[in-house]
Amino acid sequence: MEQDHYNIVRFNGTYLHPKIHTAYLHCDSWRVNVAPSLWLPAYIYSEEPAITLDTKILAVKAQTRLWGYLASASSRQREQDSFAAVFVDPKAAVTDLAKGSLTPLESERSWERQAEDNVIERLERAELLSPPSEVDKVLQQVVTNLEASSNLAVEPEVRCRVLLTSPLESFSVGHTIFVSRGLLDVLPDEASLATILAHELAHIVLAHNSNTQFAFSDRLLVEDRETLQRLAIKRPAHEEEEADHKALELLEATSLYKDKLGPVGLFLKQMQLSQAALPHLLRGCLAESFVTTGSAARLMAAIPGVPELKAADTQQLAALPLGSRIQLNPYTDMVQMRNVSVQVLNAREKMPFQITPMYPEIAPDRLIPAVAEPAEPAAPTDRSTNGGGL
Repeated sequence: MEQDHYNIVRFNGTYLHPKIHTAYLHCDSWRVNVAPSLWLPAYIYSEEPAITLDTKILAVKAQTRLWGYLASASSRQREQDSFAAVFVDPKAAVTDLAKGSLTPLESERSWERQAEDNVIERLERAELLSPPSEVDKVLQQVVTNLEASSNLAVEPEVRCRVLLTSPLESFSVGHTIFVSRGLLDVLPDEASLATILAHELAHIVLAHNSNTQFAFSDRLLVEDRETLQRLAIKRPAHEEEEADHKALELLEATSLYKDKLGPVGLFLKQMQLSQAALPHLLRGCLAESFVTTGSAARLMAAIPGVPELKAADTQQLAALPLGSRIQLNPYTDMVQMRNVSVQVLNAREKMPFQITPMYPEIAPDRLIPAVAEPAEPAAPTDRSTNGGGL
């Protein structure tokens, strides 16, 4: 509990077990201070070493993240308006261009950009996309390095945006590259990030543009829960293979990354090794993953000198746990990147692609302990809580 206004900061416990339910997960739930005297739920971690479900005994770990508080009300109103309203901006100037028009090439580029802008706007309204941030600039710099080393002149310029979702995925729409928060979390180094971005940049350079359908705004007039299905990006196998070869060319032409591709191969190996255990994490919401498209195997085979993957070697970090690099403000949806400097002491602490408990940075002097009173036995339909708070 927070000492100034007695706001609940943390809840740690479980539900009682009414007879109509077989089990509940223990949970550790944190709130974070997003405004003066405003603490909002942000993280929930659940763990059960052995839980019985339908006669099966399972070990369970789960992590839930909450965001989009600031945008929720306005987003719902905008969604209703988009189906039923026509907006006229009285300040917008309209210019008669009858005496001149764009060339066919300029028109084609504008049409592709329109599709990108529509996708960005729809993802923002669904609260699946972080607002522009310093993380975008980091991604943009890596793309700039790749372009400069290969003397690429890409028009219009390539943009980078961060998805707020956990599944590991990246994709491009027109000249905009999208990378998920989860993927950024687990990448071990800049060369691995460059490999992901090089693959998407390769699609752009090779003109694998199949998303101009989204230039028609009506294709995105869907409710938020349907956004992921409507925007699913699937590319033909031959385009993925062409992009893999081009990506390797871009990396080998860049002095910053060409001698650092060994760890990239380790990351791809770890992805393949984890595919069976983590299918939903490695399968994207909007695009296919490196594993399912075969890119991991093709790039790994083409990268020279990929070292052996050694699970017991604490100096070899093929992939990081979820939550390692990206911090998300649940109120504003803004993201920021942090450096990973924790020393791994044993093989168990490597935890590639794993979920862990979450501890937000809250000054200890702002907290006072508060333990909940034992709850009375619950009625069959009553989900009373029985746990402790802090």
